[in-house]
Amino acid sequence: MDSIKRKVYSELFLAPSVVLPIVAGITAGMLSWALGGSGYLTGGAVIGILGGIGWMLTRIIFRVEAITEEAMGLEQQQRIDSENSQLDTLAQQLARDQDHRTQDYLTLLRSWREEFLQAAAQPGVQLRSMRIREQVDLVFAAAVDQLRQSFRLWELSQSLNGESRKKVLGDREQVLAEIAATVERLQTTVSQFKELIRNDRKSDLASMREELDATMRVARRTEERMREIENSTTTNESFTRE
Repeated sequence: MDSIKRKVYSELFLAPSVVLPIVAGITAGMLSWALGGSGYLTGGAVIGILGGIGWMLTRIIFRVEAITEEAMGLEQQQRIDSENSQLDTLAQQLARDQDHRTQDYLTLLRSWREEFLQAAAQPGVQLRSMRIREQVDLVFAAAVDQLRQSFRLWELSQSLNGESRKKVLGDREQVLAEIAATVERLQTTVSQFKELIRNDRKSDLASMREELDATMRVARRTEERMREIENSTTTNESFTRE
């Protein structure tokens, strides 16, 4: 958010259409003073300075929302471009577990998130959907992390035998079930969000935020359980080897 604020402030107060008239006005004023007073230069100075300030105030009053949305969209696109390369790498890793579900889940997560972002990028929607977009990003990141955990469990299972292997694969199935549920909830969220935007039902956005909060609480509990499972499995594996 700080970077977005900086971009908005820069666009409002430091845009060439604002700065150049003011600088020209100040320059004209200084020349007028140096020449002992010139009506033309003094008038130009007043027009330039007041014109620049007036245009700045006009942009603050009438353009601040549009400028903010443009800044948000630019930062979001930069972040997504960087993130996509990491997701492509994850997709290549998941292909190794020979389980089509993990690749399908990742594809669906990316698809639903992209559909949501397109809906949230509509003019006049970005600012009021900012909180929901942050929550969707958190849910998406949690689900992607669960996919990474499922892959780590699969890798671990390849080094085990017997009951230990069955237990790890059983834990992995629980993670995959959680991911499947998250994908379904994300799909429902996107459909509901698009419907709310289409009908301009702003009041229902609060209930959607509560649902996403509940989804995040489930994801966090899953992450905590996965850390416990991984720590426990790693400890048992080390003990067995010793």
